[in-house]
Amino acid sequence: MKVMQRGIMKVAPGKMAEAMALTEKLMALSSRYGMSTTGARTYRPFTGGGDVMHTVVMEIEWDSLTEMAAFFEKMVADPEYQAQMSQWDVLLENHQVELYAVML
Repeated sequence: MKVMQRGIMKVAPGKMAEAMALTEKLMALSSRYGMSTTGARTYRPFTGGGDVMHTVVMEIEWDSLTEMAAFFEKMVADPEYQAQMSQWDVLLENHQVELYAVML
């Protein structure tokens, strides 16, 4: 079963450039552990309510929950990833993750 992971980040005012730079580093690190960066998409909403100027949406499609779980097991054990997580604390006001089953 294919799974789409969607992360919605509310970036603190004045921190968007730093958040995008850290996102690039995170994507480079993620690709080392098997995440397909070509399938990852990053969006910024135009409309829809809320704070569109400080919201970033990322979507990644996985072939299965097993593949996604194996990826995250490797990532959370990486010291570089662990160091990055503390940097996000000052950049984000909120981070929400959603998982969707792909319907065909």
